[in-house]
Amino acid sequence: MFQKSIALLFFAFFMGKIAFSQQPILAAKTNSINLPTETFLGFDNQQNFYSLKENVLSKTNKDQNFEYKNVSLGKITKVDFQNPLQIVVFYKNFNSVVLLDNQFNEIKKIDFNLQNNPINAEAVALSSQNQLWIYDGITSKIGLYSLTTGATKSISTTLDHPVTKYHSTYTHFYWFDSTNNFYSISIYGTIESLGVFPTFETIQLINEQVALYRFENQLYYYEIKIKQAHKIKIATNLVENFFFADGILAIFTQNEITNYKIILP
Repeated sequence: MFQKSIALLFFAFFMGKIAFSQQPILAAKTNSINLPTETFLGFDNQQNFYSLKENVLSKTNKDQNFEYKNVSLGKITKVDFQNPLQIVVFYKNFNSVVLLDNQFNEIKKIDFNLQNNPINAEAVALSSQNQLWIYDGITSKIGLYSLTTGATKSISTTLDHPVTKYHSTYTHFYWFDSTNNFYSISIYGTIESLGVFPTFETIQLINEQVALYRFENQLYYYEIKIKQAHKIKIATNLVENFFFADGILAIFTQNEITNYKIILP
């Protein structure tokens, strides 16, 4: 019994060290920006800030502000702005997507109910080669939708558990399932299991190596491959939302964005 207790204590200490005892990530404040809004979504590679207020999508920079609203499609579910020239606005309740240009003019509307083989889109994001990533709730498969032909091809087998959260690049689609397991799939259909994540309230997947997540109002920088979480030291404990890209961490609190430069250990 004594040996078993010692083993359990050692295991708990070891696991705690892996999860919480690493050097914290330092964040150096660079500037603050006023942004009266409800939900801060993030910024693109041209320093445009995206946000939602009363279901109106806004893009703001130091010189201009653009807005988009489509009452007929209901509530905006997700916005993909990795390509500022082709923004993907997903309306899950109406099974539809709208593509916008950099001035928020509509490029294309897609109603997945009208496809020859109807799709129940549970996840939509921009992929490469003029395609969209699609997770179809009917087949429980991930596929690619061609913006040129309107055809969809499945690239995965049937998933055992539904997609709950997701992130994408042009070449990879990343997702959590309902058991909190994390996976990726390439445009060629290669699936990789990336393990189970720590408990989180909100998360931003950066790539297959790094994620940022919030738990109990603390931000963490998580190294996926080696399963290590680092606390991020910032000046505020009130974080309504956050976004990370290119080494810059933007924290949104009370109509203000505070930008920090992340200093890796």
